[in-house]
Amino acid sequence: MSVLLADIDATCAALGVSDGQKYQADPYAAEGLKHLIWILRRDLDNHEYRRHLGRAKVLQTDLVYMLPDYLSDEELSDLLIRLLVILTNPTLLLYRDGPPNDNHGRKVFLELIDILQGYKAAFTRDKIWTALFEKLKKALEIAFAIRSEEQNLLIERVLVLVRNVLQVPANPEAECRADNDASLHDQVIWALHQTGMLDLVLFIVSSPDEEQFHLHALEIICLLYREQTSESLADASLKRSLSEKQRDQQELLAARRREQARRQARPPTGRHSRFGGTYVIRNMKSVSDRDVICHQPLQRVSAIDFDRQKQSQKRSHRHIKEEAQVTRRSAFTVRLCLREYCIEVLRSAYNTLVRQVRRVLERNAGSSSHDDSYLLWAIRFFMEFNRLSGLQLQLVSESLSVQCFHWVLTRMQHDMDMMQCDKKQARLWAKRLHVALLTFRELLQSLLALQQLKEDDNARGLFDMLLNNVCYVLEYRETILHLLMNYNEAHSTKVYLRDVVETANVFIKMMERFCQDSVVVQDKRRIIKKKKQPKSAKSKLTAQPTEEELSSKWAGMAAEVSVLLEGELPLREDKRPLPFDAAAEKSIDDQREDCMMRINKLLRNGKLEQAIALLRAAR
Repeated sequence: MSVLLADIDATCAALGVSDGQKYQADPYAAEGLKHLIWILRRDLDNHEYRRHLGRAKVLQTDLVYMLPDYLSDEELSDLLIRLLVILTNPTLLLYRDGPPNDNHGRKVFLELIDILQGYKAAFTRDKIWTALFEKLKKALEIAFAIRSEEQNLLIERVLVLVRNVLQVPANPEAECRADNDASLHDQVIWALHQTGMLDLVLFIVSSPDEEQFHLHALEIICLLYREQTSESLADASLKRSLSEKQRDQQELLAARRREQARRQARPPTGRHSRFGGTYVIRNMKSVSDRDVICHQPLQRVSAIDFDRQKQSQKRSHRHIKEEAQVTRRSAFTVRLCLREYCIEVLRSAYNTLVRQVRRVLERNAGSSSHDDSYLLWAIRFFMEFNRLSGLQLQLVSESLSVQCFHWVLTRMQHDMDMMQCDKKQARLWAKRLHVALLTFRELLQSLLALQQLKEDDNARGLFDMLLNNVCYVLEYRETILHLLMNYNEAHSTKVYLRDVVETANVFIKMMERFCQDSVVVQDKRRIIKKKKQPKSAKSKLTAQPTEEELSSKWAGMAAEVSVLLEGELPLREDKRPLPFDAAAEKSIDDQREDCMMRINKLLRNGKLEQAIALLRAAR
């Protein structure tokens, strides 16, 4: 291995040299690039060759300078782009089974991430992106029907290179950038904007002919807005708003209060008391129920702690550690740039992108080569931006549809099933389920925002149709319930549980509003008019029998009642009495008294079989 590492050093040294103005490549530089690609493809399990090239910084010192100066050389520029793509591949792609758990593997993993962060800093130069812009523009000018396979590969490699550079994770501790300051990610975005690369990406996503590159372009767009929130971009304007000024002022005051508290917490400088002796601590009992006697200096006595030598309790590691989401306010010019680009995507490419990518994902539903999380994230982000900046239905018509609701619901159900089946990758499926859940919540919130467009008949009709579909279909209600009942702390975070509760709250409010507006409960009670009876009949009915008459009547029917109680009553189904009415407004206790009165009345009228049947039904 040491021989091959020396070979790598010799190859890198023979690529060429830069005089500060132009890079002078060696006549055999193409052979050296091919040799480096050959070595990287045969890398070891510990990625020794890749780490050695990263430590040598060949990308920062040679490759990013060679490409702009030798753009006209087709062979050399193609080899440079291939090598740049291989060197900037995401670290997670190098580990198929996920990040390593052992100490040495974890150290190698972190070293590879540090190397990628160094590569990302080299891509903040405009010249490298200008060269890639020219290559990509030249290839896209050729019609897709007559485009060769090599030109399609070139387009894909350039898009993958942009994706690889943008996906490099940020390191806030090393950058030490505050809000409203240009971080490394912001510098790369600004370079892409200045050189026109973002315009080419927008052309790709808006063109139905470039369907094969839509997935790569979608990943680039999602990574552009990775550190942004739709609220901050929707509020971005040429002038600072009053809320932004108040927020900055509050943050400044909070920082000053923390600094003052930190200064007050510091012990005063000076000599500490070394006076020793014996002290008695009041109101602190010892083993003998007397005050504690301490033979220590005064400083230790004042900071006495009995929990210092106790054994720490074992902590449960079943809870998932909350992952820090890097969200920050970028520089003002970068935020304006991203806002305008987001508006352009909504106007010219959003509906086409969602339709084409969803079609590709549905076509490859059985394979695991494509991740639908990028499309779900894009739907949530752009719909939220559209809702907060003034809802325009025609811009997001493709996602505000029954088909999109159904597709998001099937993705959630698929992720829940995979969490039960694929136990080893349960956390990965839990993350995807969280993304799908946030998308579903945004769909519900956008649906509720549609009813504010009262003047638009199309919006009102779409709102009624979607609301009827969501509220009447059983799967929508059961999915929310299953998410709440099947929460597993070993796979999902508490942030996910909070989002599930908020989604359930939005869904319940929507159901309540729908039931108040659409569902009408009719009271079907019939009012039976009592017939007028003559006075003689009324007098007979009102005349109550005496106790002697009731006892003699009961003695006459007691034998027959005992016989009927011992046997079975052959009553038909429609003749069986109902003792209680579950839909009635009366309570059970009141209905129990009514049932007893009905039995008594039937006995007085001589309907013994019906009285016994009612008694047995009431039991």
